[in-house]
Amino acid sequence: MTETAFDTIKETYDIETLREIRDHGCVSGVAHDHIYYSDTLTFFDHFEDEIIEYIADTLGGEFNEELWNNNPCNWTGYKNDTVWCFIELVASLLVDEYEDTTCEELSTSTYESVKELASTPWGQDHLQIISA
Repeated sequence: MTETAFDTIKETYDIETLREIRDHGCVSGVAHDHIYYSDTLTFFDHFEDEIIEYIADTLGGEFNEELWNNNPCNWTGYKNDTVWCFIELVASLLVDEYEDTTCEELSTSTYESVKELASTPWGQDHLQIISA
């Protein structure tokens, strides 16, 4: 496994899968390497401190308590829910970073190219530049 839980998720899932995880959650089965208890329990046991700290830093310590309270006397369920929560948070962050970077890249280099294309006869017939 990779050094950190965060890096493991980043390296395991491509951007489209991360988007699916963000939009539909791990419960949908799209987090292919973290579907079964055997996967999530191993991941939790290997990265427990990082996972719990990340959730607390992102959502507040009360959320870790809520995960625990949602699984009374069910250590397996708690670990699974905690891992899925962590993966969904990381997926959301990575997708947001990707989309922000893509928008920044588009706003600088691509916009100038599109403006140039729009000034051609073909562009004048087929394109309309709308700025927000």
